[in-house]
Amino acid sequence: MKHDVQRLETGAAPSPGSRACLLGLALVMGLSACETSLNNMRMASFGKDTIPSPVVEPRAVALALRVAEDQRGLTEASLREANRMLSSQGRLQSQTLSITPFNERGEALAKRLAQALVRSGARSPVVKPRPADAARLKEAKDNTWDLELQSEALVVSLPDCRVARPDELMLRPYDGMGRLGCATRANLAAMVSDPRDLMRPRTLDGGNGAAAVSAVTRYQEGDIRDLVDIDFKD
Repeated sequence: MKHDVQRLETGAAPSPGSRACLLGLALVMGLSACETSLNNMRMASFGKDTIPSPVVEPRAVALALRVAEDQRGLTEASLREANRMLSSQGRLQSQTLSITPFNERGEALAKRLAQALVRSGARSPVVKPRPADAARLKEAKDNTWDLELQSEALVVSLPDCRVARPDELMLRPYDGMGRLGCATRANLAAMVSDPRDLMRPRTLDGGNGAAAVSAVTRYQEGDIRDLVDIDFKD
């Protein structure tokens, strides 16, 4: 190959091996240039907007709850909505929870609700006294609310990764799909255990062997824990 290069520099005709190498190099360069042009043309059709990325931001939500008729727990609807709200706020142990009763029924259940949340993995919720705002108490009475559950947490807002042009997807899937990469970013963001990991880097901690053994033991014994499942069983 060294001899071939010297012959090229002196103006002599290249050998068959040199021709093959040059042809292969030209083919690769041509394909790369073609791929870049096609991709640029495709992306230009969707404007200059950047690929949407997940956003990490603090979010506070509140939910008014009703006590069941037997006063041993929440109504089925309230329990279902409470579990849905807490699940939308990320990991339960990362949330700051508080409970505000509106009447005597709410006060009687507030501590039991706090204990049920702790058993589910939450940090100890703060049980607040009845609000002094008469208008708020009247609103709760008019709507038959007994207590309110508040949650504050850092939450990942996932981007909307729907198909850009559904009508063209079957005919021209490359153009109809839209910008590539959105779904990948959304999936990765949905899998992080701590939303702050999307905001700043951190060193890897040592593995918690006790937690790993405990999880495997529960799996083998059939004692699977739900991610969020509030109940009032002792």
